[in-house]
Parts: sequence; structure tokens; C-alpha cells
Amino acid sequence: MQILASIRYRGEGIIKEVPSKIIPFMYLPEYRNKWDKALQSYKLLEKIDQDTGIYHSVTHSYGMGLISSRDFVDLVHVKPYPGGILTTNSVSVEYSRCPPTPSCVRGYNNPCGYVCSPLPENPEHSKLVVFIQPELGGMLPYSVVETAIPTTLINLITETRAGLKGLKDHN
Repeated sequence: MQILASIRYRGEGIIKEVPSKIIPFMYLPEYRNKWDKALQSYKLLEKIDQDTGIYHSVTHSYGMGLISSRDFVDLVHVKPYPGGILTTNSVSVEYSRCPPTPSCVRGYNNPCGYVCSPLPENPEHSKLVVFIQPELGGMLPYSVVETAIPTTLINLITETRAGLKGLKDHN
């Protein structure tokens, strides 16, 4: 069974850091490659401007190879808003310099992103909200996707917390 329509997922968590440190930590390869256990690789393919780039990510396979690695080519734009709020705004794109390969199933991210805002009651902490709506491609039963994606969201927030704490401990 192939899933043709995308499903929206939302995850949120509180992180002990300010948005201006969280958001770069989550999307810049020099950080993300060190903490995101879901990714086999993550790299910048092209920098369009200071706040916009095209990134390539490759996930690990799961379930002892039952779920193949996926790769995504995403246009990511970071935008600041008043009050210290930062967002990432992403969507998958076709990119001729990074065609699909037989080693991965090419996935597609419909519009998605992160919203990170300082907590009014404690501005040294932030609320991170993650919105994703992936099309994973390949032949995956709906039940597998419905189990894997929420776990991936929880792990993303948990690993971001741990990675930021580790970075602070080393500085």
C-alpha cells in the first residue's frame, strides 16, 4: 500500500535555551550532524542567501532494514519575528545537482517547519513547535507510518534538548 496523501503532524516541547540558539542548532549541518540520530547525513547543497539554503538529508533505515533509508532535498528559510520568535519554513524541491539514487527512497516534505518562541514567564526557555507533513514514498503500510512519525517527532525534540545541553557542557 502506498500513501499518496500527506498527513500533518505536530509536536511541541519546552527547551532550556533561547530561540536564537535553538533554531541554528536544529538546521545548520555543523550542529545537526552531531546530534540528530535519525539522520545518516545532512548537508548544505546551496546557500541562496543568509537565511535560505537547499539541504539534503538522508535518514537511517529502520526495523532491521524493513523501512529503507529516505532522502529529502529541502529549501529551508529562517525568518525572525518580533518578540524573539524564529521560524524555519521548509518544502522539498527538485534539485538537478542532487538526483534520486537507488540507495534511498526519495521522500518529499510538503510545507513544514519549526516555530520557536521564548516563554513569557521564563525567557531563557523556549517553546518549540514542529510541523511536518512528509510523503515518505515507497511501499509503506499506513500503520507503520502512523507509528514511526510521532516517535520521530518526540526524538527530534528530545535529541535537540540533549544536544544543546551537551554543547553547553563543552563550552
